[in-house]
Amino acid sequence: MPLVNTRELLLDAQAHGYAVGAFNVENMEMVMAVMEAAEELKSPVIMQTTPSTVKYAGLDFFLANVKAAAERASVPV
Repeated sequence: MPLVNTRELLLDAQAHGYAVGAFNVENMEMVMAVMEAAEELKSPVIMQTTPSTVKYAGLDFFLANVKAAAERASVPV
């Protein structure tokens, strides 16, 4: 499933009465762990990071990891 706009994700959650977890992910292993849990629970997920991660690895590296995970996912990311 491609990346989903956070606004759409949260509006759907509000309309249907559920929460969406947001998790700080710093590297590929963390992205994979969050994605595995989201898939197991069949739950949408928000992946976020910190300014220090962006400074260290670059936004392009962070986005590439999350985008790859989202494309493999069956739940909204």
